[in-house]
Amino acid sequence: MSVSKRVRFEVFKRDKFTCQYCGRSAPDIVLHCDHITPKASGGTDDILNLVTSCADCNLGKGARELSDNTAIVKRRKQLEELQERRDQLEMLLEWHRELASLNDDIVQKLAAFWGDLADCTVTSTGLDHIKGWLRNFSESEILECMRISARQYIDPVEATTEQKAKAFDYVPKIANVRRREEKQPWLKDINYIRGILRNRLHYVNEGMAAAMLTQCIDNGYTINELKTIALEVKNWTEFRSTLEDMLSEGTA
Repeated sequence: MSVSKRVRFEVFKRDKFTCQYCGRSAPDIVLHCDHITPKASGGTDDILNLVTSCADCNLGKGARELSDNTAIVKRRKQLEELQERRDQLEMLLEWHRELASLNDDIVQKLAAFWGDLADCTVTSTGLDHIKGWLRNFSESEILECMRISARQYIDPVEATTEQKAKAFDYVPKIANVRRREEKQPWLKDINYIRGILRNRLHYVNEGMAAAMLTQCIDNGYTINELKTIALEVKNWTEFRSTLEDMLSEGTA
C-alpha cells in the first residue's frame, strides 16, 4: 500500500477502526485507507485526505473475468489479506494499550488530587474505585465532586480517618445526585430542604420527605414555603403532618 503503516494506524485510530461508509469494525473486516480525493486527481497521503474504509466499500464487488492463474491470484490475495488482518490487529491492540495507559494516568492524577484534598494516600483498592467512577463520569465531574465531598465531610481542623473514608465513598454518590439535578433542577432544592431537616431534627424519613416535597411542588407550593416549614417544625411527625394537610387541601 502507498500509505505507510504509521499513517494508516493514525487514520484507523481517529476513525475508531470503523468503516466510515458502512459502519462495520475491525477485526471482523479488513480495513483500507481510502483517499477522499483520489491520487489520480491530485489527492495526497495527508491524514486529512484519508478515511477508514472496509475492503468491500473501497474496492467494490464488481465481477472479474477468470483466467488460468485465478487460483494463484486468489491465494496471493488471501495471504495479503491475512497479513493485513494481523497488522490491523496489532494496531488495534496498540490503540487499546494507549487508551489503557491514558486511563491509568488519569486515575493516578485523580488519586493525587484527592491525596492533596484529604491529606492522605489512595490505596490500590481506592485506585480501583476511581477506575470504576471513570466508566460513568468524566474526569471534570469527579474532580468537582471530590472538592464538594472533601469540603462537606472532612473537618479542616481535625480531620479523622473515618471522615476521609466517608468523603471518598461519597464522591460517586454526589456525582449521581448532580446528574439527577441537571435533569430535574428542583431536586437540588428538595435535597437542601432534606438537609435542613437532617440538621435540625432527631429523626427524618428522607425517602418519604423527598416524595412528599415533590408532591407539594407539583401541587403548586413554592420552595420558600417548604423551606420555612422545615425551619419551623419541631420534629418529623409535625413536618409529615403539615405536608399531609397541605396535600389533602389540593392545589395551593
